[in-house]
Amino acid sequence: MARNLIEDYGAFDNNAERGGRNDAGSLIKRLFSFLTNRYLVLGAIFVAFGIIILIMTMKLQFSNYQNTLSESSSGIIRQYSSQAPRGDIYDSKGVLLASTTEYNTVMLANASLDDESLNELCLELSYLFDQYHCITVSELDQYFVLDPKARFVKSEEKIRLWQSDSNLFDLKDYSSGVIVTFSDDYVKTDPNVFFLYLRKKFSIDNNYTIEEAYRIIRIRYQIFMDNWAFVKGTPVKIATNVPDELIRKFEEQNYHYMGIVAGKEYARNYSSEALYASHVLGYVGKISSVTYTDLAPFGYTSDDVVGKSGVESQMERYLHGKSGITPYSIWTKDGENGLFVPQDYGVDPVEGATVYLTIDSHIQEVGTQALKEYILAQKENNTSDIKTASAGAFVLMNVNTGAVVSMASYPNYDPNDFILANYGDEQAKEQVKYYLGVDEYQEITAGDLPLWNRAIMSMYAPGSTFKPCTALAALENGDITPSSNTITCVSPYDCDGWIFKCLEYAQVGHGPLSLNDAMAQSCNIYFMILGTRTGIDNISAMAYRFGLGVKSGIDLPGEISGVMSSRENKRLTRQSVYDKTWFPSNTAQASIGQFDDCFTILQLCRYTCGIATNKLCTPYVIDKVVASDGSILYQGQKEPVDIGIADENINAVRTAMRCVFTGTYYWDSSAQKQFKNYPVQMVCKTGTAETGFEDSRKEYSNGLFICYAPKDNPEVALALVVEKGQWGASTVEIAKKIMAAYFNEQVDSSKPLYTSGTSLGDYLPPVR
Repeated sequence: MARNLIEDYGAFDNNAERGGRNDAGSLIKRLFSFLTNRYLVLGAIFVAFGIIILIMTMKLQFSNYQNTLSESSSGIIRQYSSQAPRGDIYDSKGVLLASTTEYNTVMLANASLDDESLNELCLELSYLFDQYHCITVSELDQYFVLDPKARFVKSEEKIRLWQSDSNLFDLKDYSSGVIVTFSDDYVKTDPNVFFLYLRKKFSIDNNYTIEEAYRIIRIRYQIFMDNWAFVKGTPVKIATNVPDELIRKFEEQNYHYMGIVAGKEYARNYSSEALYASHVLGYVGKISSVTYTDLAPFGYTSDDVVGKSGVESQMERYLHGKSGITPYSIWTKDGENGLFVPQDYGVDPVEGATVYLTIDSHIQEVGTQALKEYILAQKENNTSDIKTASAGAFVLMNVNTGAVVSMASYPNYDPNDFILANYGDEQAKEQVKYYLGVDEYQEITAGDLPLWNRAIMSMYAPGSTFKPCTALAALENGDITPSSNTITCVSPYDCDGWIFKCLEYAQVGHGPLSLNDAMAQSCNIYFMILGTRTGIDNISAMAYRFGLGVKSGIDLPGEISGVMSSRENKRLTRQSVYDKTWFPSNTAQASIGQFDDCFTILQLCRYTCGIATNKLCTPYVIDKVVASDGSILYQGQKEPVDIGIADENINAVRTAMRCVFTGTYYWDSSAQKQFKNYPVQMVCKTGTAETGFEDSRKEYSNGLFICYAPKDNPEVALALVVEKGQWGASTVEIAKKIMAAYFNEQVDSSKPLYTSGTSLGDYLPPVR
């Protein structure tokens, strides 16, 4: 028909054209052709459907359909961020130091309950948590408790800040003259008034007893702390360590326990061996606001746990893992008629990578115990009023690779205390207060610094342990040679107007000494004369070649650089023009490890490794990081670099340091008696370094010791310090136990500690 019609129109146009009406007929023909075009027809159909859909959408948008749907359905589909298990940490022998334990948690989500229904639910949950021995989560306990009377557990100042927080209660603070009631908007410093305020705020009527009201308040406070997120669908954790039996009860009676969401969390757990490696390992804690700001772009949440120090902090990006997304359904007040969709459409969390360390837990324990026992023995044997040994640190390192076999600092801490404190353990809470120097522990913590890794975060004058560096500078500069190195020790020794005396022979000195004799005796005068010949510039340059006074680059946070005496350092750090000038007496003191010389124990250990191998290693404690699929994500070892000391010169210093262990033909050494019958052949140097506080604080100088072993094919180097340890030679007892543990040797630990009665020659203050 359409075709015939078109043809008819065509016939009519032809007739019209012939009849003289050509324009009108042509227009009608073109219009008809446009209106019957198939593309126009299809376009009109699509437009019509679009208009219909738009109208229906607008009707839904502006109607009450969404509210009706939420209220009439028993399942509301939401999601929350699920925590990833933190990666494990192992020592070099496969001993598990840090792991993750999985716990059931109970969260409460917004089920649109009114206050009365929510309070009833909170009370029932509170009793259930007690019955099943769960750990309830309530940060209210940090400020307010009922046991049995209402009381605040913080100072009034902190309570005022808490209640006036604009993101929390937002109460008005006041100075005086205001009568405060539970119903006004002023800060409540009376705990009973504050309790009534909370009852009113959470609409807890008088049908509930005081105890029942408090139980409700503890859970309601958790919701109140982050109410905006709660309303938007984020569930609030209210209990942890929940047994499977109670979880099943909640799931089976989900129509009764409206808003309950069961989840998983992962708590850090440290083995008993972690106590002895605490400063290397570190600890974890809740993410701070500052850290969260930095890490939020990487998927972290405000509830995440992060590393706070040590390897836990250094390897955070590997250990943390990747959070997942877990959807959940909750029951609402309208009964069973809603649709609950499967909760397996989320994203599974990805567990953190595994970190393998270079440290040996057995040596960690032996060394820490030896350090602790030495300090305690010095205190017990101290009969004077001079302050004696109080703290210390040591580092044992592979001389060829830089792998840290052992690193410890004392006093130490137990990283488990930070975990247990979060779960309400009272003893752990008290320990954490001590670690952090809170309240009454402020003064004692300032002295003990239990969280401070003294091996890399404190610097010490090296004392006589620096003398090998002075000798190397002199040998390389040609001031002495391996075969010609005799210098006469004369006492008193006048150096540019400063008078120094030989500690052993104050009136005459040792007389002529070879390098071997001087190192064995640790003669200050010998090395002062040698140092002034060589010059501070050459000595400083040699120290830098061994990494003294510069950061080593170890893969731990908090390392400091230390200071090497030099003209430039003195110019930058002194006030007056006169003090900025470098004098020969400054060189004399720097030559024996005093003046501005201050290094970390790690630097001294690295320097000792350099003497053993003529190479400078980069220390590392992280051997490798392995992903869950077995791929290697990180390796810590770096290639050592040549120091470039002439073989004959470095061998001469090694021989001289060996004499500290054996003595010489003419002289006993400062440590010879300590090593009698010792099975491990070592190359070593003692050091007793003044701190500058001996007189003002009435305390002993620091005791230091460095060594490497075995003497012919070195494997490890050791450096240690005991603060106020009296004498470097006495600390040999610690080194003997550490080295014996490494080489699987037995040593006699019943020998008395080294006393100051034997000549040492390490400590010598200048005398005018």
